Amino acid sequence: MRLDIRYRMHFRYSRPVRESQNEVRVRPRDDETQRVLWSRLTTEPATQVFSAFDYWGTAVDHVGVRTPHESLELVAETSVETSARPAPVPDTPVEGLSAPGFRAAHFEFLESSEHVRWHTGDGVAERAAAAAGGAGSVSELLAAVVAEVRGALRYESDTTDIGVSLGELLAGGVGVCQDFAHLAIGMLRSVGVPARYVSGYLFAADETAAGEETADVVSVQTHAWIEAAVPGAGWRALDPTNGGEVGERHVVIGCGRDYSDVPPVRGAFMGGASAEVEAEVVIGRRLSDEPQSIPAHRRRSRILTNDPP
Repeated sequence: MRLDIRYRMHFRYSRPVRESQNEVRVRPRDDETQRVLWSRLTTEPATQVFSAFDYWGTAVDHVGVRTPHESLELVAETSVETSARPAPVPDTPVEGLSAPGFRAAHFEFLESSEHVRWHTGDGVAERAAAAAGGAGSVSELLAAVVAEVRGALRYESDTTDIGVSLGELLAGGVGVCQDFAHLAIGMLRSVGVPARYVSGYLFAADETAAGEETADVVSVQTHAWIEAAVPGAGWRALDPTNGGEVGERHVVIGCGRDYSDVPPVRGAFMGGASAEVEAEVVIGRRLSDEPQSIPAHRRRSRILTNDPP
């Protein structure tokens, strides 16, 4: 599937700021299931963009503006070709999760992290253990925990903040995609399954729907799902928000222990102002021989472009 993605972020400050510095993690990665054909990041005010990869392998664009400005606009555009993911390998016995070598290789994704912490009495480990208790294979265990998460939470936009705890999520019973992902990761880690957070895009007008998208263009936000490590089989992707398969409609930006490792934007500014941000992702689907369908945008004087090899 060929997808054209345009991610626009517009920061408005209540008064001119002297300087702003931002790390931007919105560029898709190249891997065995997706290929980035080209990408570019434009800014207003125009400034130099420096690119690198972080500890987790996610592409990071550093944007710094050191002159007074009242707003900052970032427009990231990319064209990516996705393919179906390989079918899951035959069932792996749950006993393989306890192998010392396997646990040592995935220790960073077995322990609690900033947004994935569970405590005695908050219900996270208890509900995960009850759901996974009858599983004879890792695949059965993953399906049982994801089903438990989907039974515990109802999707409702604008109901939680990024700092909400897993116990608060269970008590409130509502959340958005990052909450579904964090709760699933916490439950899986609590029963010994290494799990990591995936930030990316989902070509779907409704991120809670597991079926195929019928529209050719959708206006969305970034999406989150998870990957769980399976002994002898690598990472298995699952989407707790909709319960569907992770496939051609999913575009990976990067992975980490939780949201704090892969936020779309992280930054700071100087000047004693307050800030508001607008963000929108527009994704268009097209056949490989169709012309580019990303909406037109104003031309910038500074453009970072990554051309296909």
